[in-house]
Amino acid sequence: MLKEQQAILELVFNLVRGNTEHISKVDFIPQKPSFYSLPESGQKLPRSMPEEQGIDSDQVRGLMEDLLSLSKVDIHQVMILRHGYVIGECHYAPYPENLWHITHSLCKSITGMAIGMLIEEGGLRLDDKILGIFDKSVFSIRGFQQRNLTVEHLLTMTSRVAFNEKGAVACNDWVQGFLDSPVNGPAGLEFEYNSMNTYMLSAIVTEITGQSLMEYLKPRLFEPLGITRIFWESCPKGITKGGWGLFLCPEDAAKIGQLCLQKGVWNGRQLIPRRWIDEASTCHVETPKQFGEYGYGYQMWMAGRPGSYAFNGMLGQNVMVYPDLDMVIVTNAGSNELFHTSLLLDTVAKYFEGGFTPGEKLKKNRRAYDKLLKFQNRTGLYDTRFPAVSYRGLKKILWNGSESYKRRKLILGVKGRFFKLKKQHVGLFPLIMQVFHNNYTDGISEAGFFTKDRKFYFCFREGEKPYCLEVGWKEARITEMDMHGESYLVAVKGQAAFDEDGYTVLKLKISFIEEASSRLLKIRFIGENIEMLWNECPGKDLLMTGLDSVMTGGTSSFLLDSLMEKDTIGLMDLLMDQTVCPKVLGEEDHEAGERFLREVPISFTL
Repeated sequence: MLKEQQAILELVFNLVRGNTEHISKVDFIPQKPSFYSLPESGQKLPRSMPEEQGIDSDQVRGLMEDLLSLSKVDIHQVMILRHGYVIGECHYAPYPENLWHITHSLCKSITGMAIGMLIEEGGLRLDDKILGIFDKSVFSIRGFQQRNLTVEHLLTMTSRVAFNEKGAVACNDWVQGFLDSPVNGPAGLEFEYNSMNTYMLSAIVTEITGQSLMEYLKPRLFEPLGITRIFWESCPKGITKGGWGLFLCPEDAAKIGQLCLQKGVWNGRQLIPRRWIDEASTCHVETPKQFGEYGYGYQMWMAGRPGSYAFNGMLGQNVMVYPDLDMVIVTNAGSNELFHTSLLLDTVAKYFEGGFTPGEKLKKNRRAYDKLLKFQNRTGLYDTRFPAVSYRGLKKILWNGSESYKRRKLILGVKGRFFKLKKQHVGLFPLIMQVFHNNYTDGISEAGFFTKDRKFYFCFREGEKPYCLEVGWKEARITEMDMHGESYLVAVKGQAAFDEDGYTVLKLKISFIEEASSRLLKIRFIGENIEMLWNECPGKDLLMTGLDSVMTGGTSSFLLDSLMEKDTIGLMDLLMDQTVCPKVLGEEDHEAGERFLREVPISFTL
């Protein structure tokens, strides 16, 4: 697999060197629509006071408060169901209520459901050979190695095929790449997490039905559940990615969890075969320790309570199903944790696993319920998690004093000023978003600050295109922006300060509210110069862990071993630090500012 490993190493080193032009080996085709361009989802779930469904309001609020308090979790949304009723729902500012959210690997479980439907329809069997389905590479040596590979091996992550996630950045034809790949051992004997197994399940749906996975599921799953605000990315060949790339609203994710809890029945109609739900949620293979201790079913993770299971996506995207409690819990987050085992899931387990036994109905507790509602409303309006200041090259920053005074002085001092940057490879998108969406930055070359109708804007030129993001102070302000033909919602919140030398400092929290990623930008104004310190979450440590996991894929990697030799690991760590947390300097440029103002559609006040 040197070809795929070399491709991802080239990608990493190009990012480190700031070479973003023609960086991807995979064709980029704009896909992602505006969330607001799609009709609002129907069939809202019924709401209920927690006590009416046997759960104490204080317990619901306790979980929500605990998740908010954990900086490593960075919780975005929580929804809790019992007996089919929503008993708790919290969106944490700046993440709006029921906005869709990237699911990452959570969507693997939905792909598995499509396979169950196709089997029920007679189009597929668990023991069907993959090579027989695609009828490619049958006579090649590597095809011979995959001769015993079946649909069930893909479902249980036991294919042992070496073509894994790194293949998604190496070539356009992922099906052929998978079928041409060697194997790490006999299929069916050992769990080896590989998102390309799920991609191949999606490709099987397309190969057999002639429809994409999205097209296949629309009348069978999404329309019956009233799910309309949904988007699923495709590969360059038009095959739904299957294992990642799905944007889904939390309430719609909760519906799918509730559908599984109801054994596939919705409004009296059997959407998913009951026996498939039973089989998918049963442990079929043990997993390595870092993936938890409960095992894996058919694209589902087993959980701590007997009979419970989860759809899990990296960084905190979860649908947890507790059949014995008749409960479903949905989370979205930007956690700085990669694998299935996480602080977020441990926190949920503390409240609803172990010896927890609810009643059927509790006495109404209006005081506790009012406190729950107050907490949910407050956290939906105000972001209390503005990141702590890291000095990283700055002298001491002074945040004391009147917020309005510091803000007024900053705005008066910087509005109308524009700067040409010396490093021009840093983009607005975090690295993880660039890689997952194959949408790479053109680099920010200019940045400035303007006002209009008492609103403050952070403006910049990325590539040839000018952008303007409104900055909120008490609450984040949301802007919809177009990045290479794709729509993204960006929330920006600012804070003003001075350092001990009297220089003005502006801190911006930039949240990509449909994603699990965010950026923190600290800007220091020094005479006619500017100093910009960028950071992102998930941060460097998690990105390095993910790189290690993907590069090795459970096998020894000569390239990665060479990269991580003692003499070079410090250099790599430093280079990654400069890539994820770069410092960018700039000089004031009046001509650049005037040119920018001529191009933007907003008539700014100088």
